[in-house]
Amino acid sequence: MKNLYFAIILLLSPFFVFSQHLYEIDLNKIEKDVLPVKMTLSKAPQKDQVTYSFPATVPGTYDTQDFGRFVLSMNAKTADGKILKVKKQGNNSFVIYDAKKLKYLEYTLEDIMDRKVKKHPIFDPVATNFEEGKNFLFNNGGIFGFFTGEEAEAIEIKISKPSQLYGSTSLPQIQSNNGQQHFKANSYHQLIDCPIMFSVPDTAQFYVGNTKVTISVFDVNGVPRAKHFYEVLKRDMQAIDEFLPDLPVDNYTFIIYVDDLKEIGKAITGKMGLIKKIKLALKFRNLGLGALEHGNSSTYYLADLGVADIKELSLDNQLSGAAIHEFMHILTPLGLHSERIGNFNYTNPLMSKHLWLYEGVTEYFANLIKFKGGVISPDEYLKEMEAKLAQGLDFPVSEMSFTEMSEHVLEEKFHKHYGQVYMRGAVLAMLLDAEIQRLTSGQKSLIDVMLLLNARYGANRSFDEQTFIAELVKEVHPDLQNFFTLYVEGKNQWKPNDQLNYIGITYHDSLQESVLLSPFNPKDNDITLKAIGIGLEQLVVETGPNEWAGLKKGDIINLNDYRSAIEPNGQKLKEGEIAKLKVKRNNEVIILDVVVKYGMKEKKHVLRWMKNK
Repeated sequence: MKNLYFAIILLLSPFFVFSQHLYEIDLNKIEKDVLPVKMTLSKAPQKDQVTYSFPATVPGTYDTQDFGRFVLSMNAKTADGKILKVKKQGNNSFVIYDAKKLKYLEYTLEDIMDRKVKKHPIFDPVATNFEEGKNFLFNNGGIFGFFTGEEAEAIEIKISKPSQLYGSTSLPQIQSNNGQQHFKANSYHQLIDCPIMFSVPDTAQFYVGNTKVTISVFDVNGVPRAKHFYEVLKRDMQAIDEFLPDLPVDNYTFIIYVDDLKEIGKAITGKMGLIKKIKLALKFRNLGLGALEHGNSSTYYLADLGVADIKELSLDNQLSGAAIHEFMHILTPLGLHSERIGNFNYTNPLMSKHLWLYEGVTEYFANLIKFKGGVISPDEYLKEMEAKLAQGLDFPVSEMSFTEMSEHVLEEKFHKHYGQVYMRGAVLAMLLDAEIQRLTSGQKSLIDVMLLLNARYGANRSFDEQTFIAELVKEVHPDLQNFFTLYVEGKNQWKPNDQLNYIGITYHDSLQESVLLSPFNPKDNDITLKAIGIGLEQLVVETGPNEWAGLKKGDIINLNDYRSAIEPNGQKLKEGEIAKLKVKRNNEVIILDVVVKYGMKEKKHVLRWMKNK
């Protein structure tokens, strides 16, 4: 998910100008997860009626939050304590009357993680959490509002806190002591872009080039994890450093919240009854595992599922799977974005049509960096992009263009295809990279063009929403416009080999290949299976006369055990070799000696390296 740093100055009405305002929050005064906030205006409004609003959405989420739903009370007061009339307008705005006398706003908030809502559930990495004496996660759209027309004004924030807690953030800090931290944002945009997490310090710091990277972790069970997460991220960050000539930020903060979701882990591994599984599914139906990027930080909501032996679901994999993507948003949309993002309208958002750039290019770079940096092998890289290509074919290209989906992403018809920014969008970026290299005879690549445009614009200047593609084309070759006209702005299905062959990759609609035959696959073996849990464990219901692996009715097999058996040293066994397979039979674990078999199968939508390039 995705956000950025903004610093575009909004035009203010000459009759409605505020100076710097001060927020004061005391984390010691929380009661039942309700947090009081006080705002002192530095100067009274010049109008009798003003509007104070919370964001309907924030950049990078491409969804509706309506943070005003979580405001429990709102009081406006004069300097001598007189209460002014306040009327709520819609989900997010509060109209204040007789506002020329306004001196203070006092309001209360409930945290978002504890309140699960059916309509417009909020993605956990953009939510708030208030846990007395332990953790306060400030995604600032859920804490602070703004007066209409004042989004470009500076803001001061004083947080009183328990001495054992410390607020990790990339927000500039004026001063700090055991009982208080004092921050300043140069605009509401910067405030939204800099989340803060208060917790007992569990941190690690290191440098990537000249950039200081901080990892700050809160684990609900108090498990210290920062130093381990540093080891997890170290190779990823080194790969980024090798890919980019210079990192465009001086400091970067990973803010990581680790929840205890071992209940879900039990369901995954099958160690839970059906009724409990149904209740659990309802309880966590809107679970928002993942991350959200910001200008020089990113927030993560990760799950300790208690299944560390399942690589894909492990904490390490959850973190590393998102970290490079989130970090690479420092190129776009942090440093390269249209005025619809740089001058974001929090009340009535106007979405940009360039998700192919903000998300597609970023996701492509994340995988390319892993490949270039040796984090994954060349074949693993192609396998990842191959899967994205196959899923990208599900995008309804005859109904909508990619830019059309982006521009209307908050509407249900288009929003349901948002996930394609990481699938089709990444493949479009891969094809674009190859096309740039083809048209320039290898003199330029996509990263070269991105760095050039990033240097031209940067965090404080927006490009024109309507003319950006033409500007990019001008930096490469006139014929590049055909690519955008056909595949990004148009409703045409791609022809991957037109681009990929130049960089030594071939796309096959279908391909006959020798593949490992699985004794657990009914298409490869004469068995009938029944899934236990979500399918990692399987019960052998029946075996036929052509069963070849030695399985029997009633056996319980685990897909992870199978993976370990066929890849004992990280490499797949060859035809005729013996796989030592664990099987639970009659409540005892036995080892089956399974002869490895291969066979020819047709595979759809395949990417392969060309042998002569």
